[in-house]
Amino acid sequence: MTVVNRVIATLLALTLLVGGLLAVVEIVLAALDRPYWVVPHPRWSAWLAEQTFGDAIVRAVLIGLIVLGLLFLFVALRRGKPGSLALPGRTEGIRVTATRRDIERSVSTAARRADGVRSARAKAGRRTVRVKTSTTLRSPQALREPVTAAVTDRLQELGLAGVLRPRVTVSRESAR
Repeated sequence: MTVVNRVIATLLALTLLVGGLLAVVEIVLAALDRPYWVVPHPRWSAWLAEQTFGDAIVRAVLIGLIVLGLLFLFVALRRGKPGSLALPGRTEGIRVTATRRDIERSVSTAARRADGVRSARAKAGRRTVRVKTSTTLRSPQALREPVTAAVTDRLQELGLAGVLRPRVTVSRESAR
């Protein structure tokens, strides 16, 4: 589950929880013939009784709800990053996988081994590995090719060269 899905699901769950608790409180107050607490339901009921499906406000609310529902559906059905990637099997009947984090760690270690690289971070997606490196010794343009070669070699060793494409970014870091 992606971070966006988790945030949306949490907000929606909290909204439904608060709305449900508020509805229970308002229903109990109405059953006990007490005045409403937050929601002026007598006024809302009278206003809703006057509305029809032909009114502009009703159509706007319904269209908004449809758009919101389609947006939630799109976010829920969107494919996220894979949790693990299958490595080429060397033995019949055995499936070997590596987690995304392990691949990121391995690729960033390979990038750090290139001469002149001070630090490297990698993020593995569905089709690409984005590697961000920094240097203080060389110009970023001269370092990009050796880092790309190191990352590509590591992906070939893992058997993922055809699955993941490296995207290398090199930036110059100021000396401290």
